[in-house]
Amino acid sequence: MVSKNIKSESYFVTYLSVKNNEYLNKALIDPLVDNFFRERKIVNYQSIIENADISDLDYSKKDKFFEYLYSYIFNDIYKKDGKVEVVTKYCITLDKENCPQKCEKTEIFYDEFLLYDQPVFYFIYLDIQDIFNFLRK
Repeated sequence: MVSKNIKSESYFVTYLSVKNNEYLNKALIDPLVDNFFRERKIVNYQSIIENADISDLDYSKKDKFFEYLYSYIFNDIYKKDGKVEVVTKYCITLDKENCPQKCEKTEIFYDEFLLYDQPVFYFIYLDIQDIFNFLRK
């Protein structure tokens, strides 16, 4: 069954619903994400809030895209000891098209958005078959 999310900007944003997403997050997704960011030496990261997903199709809607950046990516930039601090955000995607790069160490497909040379957002690809295989265990 496919459910809808009317808060999404794009008709293409996909969602996966499982009976116990806490289990899936803690046992599969969180370790994968933690390892991915550890390899990049990024310690300050978090998932974007639920229902704030974006797809590559939204990039062409410039006004909506910049509104999205300010609302969900740059919403918690702060200054600490005279230095601007950015919490790196990420979104799990089931669409490999959003993730043209492959991490050599983790073999995770991803894409990143940089603000100057600092990463501020990542798409992290998770194969739906890997999720199904995990849930079947």
